[in-house]
Amino acid sequence: MEKFPRALKEKEKYLLFSVLPENKPGYKRYREKIEKLAVIGQGRFDRDNMILGKADCKPDLSFPSTPVFASGTVICKETEIDVNIHEEAEDEIEFDISTNNSFEPECGFTEISKWSYSEWVPGLNAPKDNSPVREIVIIPVKFILAVAPVHKKIWLHNFVTGVNHLIPVSNFYNQLMMVKDIKNSRVALHPEIFFEHLSEYSDQDFISALITYNKYLKRFDIDLTYFLAQKNEAPQKSIFSFLKRGKS
Repeated sequence: MEKFPRALKEKEKYLLFSVLPENKPGYKRYREKIEKLAVIGQGRFDRDNMILGKADCKPDLSFPSTPVFASGTVICKETEIDVNIHEEAEDEIEFDISTNNSFEPECGFTEISKWSYSEWVPGLNAPKDNSPVREIVIIPVKFILAVAPVHKKIWLHNFVTGVNHLIPVSNFYNQLMMVKDIKNSRVALHPEIFFEHLSEYSDQDFISALITYNKYLKRFDIDLTYFLAQKNEAPQKSIFSFLKRGKS
């Protein structure tokens, strides 16, 4: 049985850093945090799920996993290694390093290529397969929402930090249904059909859905005064009306 706390193994650190590009401030900050933490125990799931924290602490498993902060895959001769790092909570960072077989990465591997959602910047297609991405400007030069239908992923790009915040599809879809006032259960209760019908939703629908999603979860520092300042402009009218209803 593995003993905790322990230092990150060499290959663990390499794999975690593979989805945390040093040239983006938000990911570099996580690199610096990870450097100071120890593996303090296993997480809520299988043996691939670990918790980083202060060496004198034990994992707090009383709250659910936080959203994924960074995600990607290292493709090797021996296997494919999936890496997920969750958002920090109470000085703890949960991570998963898993393979598609019984191969142990710490034994060493021959890397062929790697990709991650962290590397994406506006104007690029999706990582890994170069498939199309729909971009919706939330606030110019601050936030862009990216929707990748082939990957079935949604993320919010922060221009300042460079971070691509992955957004759970089902949560976002629920807000979109509310914004569109869609109550038909064959549509509203089936987020899996979302990516098949992207053309049915306008950029304004996406913006309003993101605002309501963030209103309740408060994940992103989105300044609503930008939208209020646009209240007399036709393109933003529906958004302002929705914000006004939300305040009543």
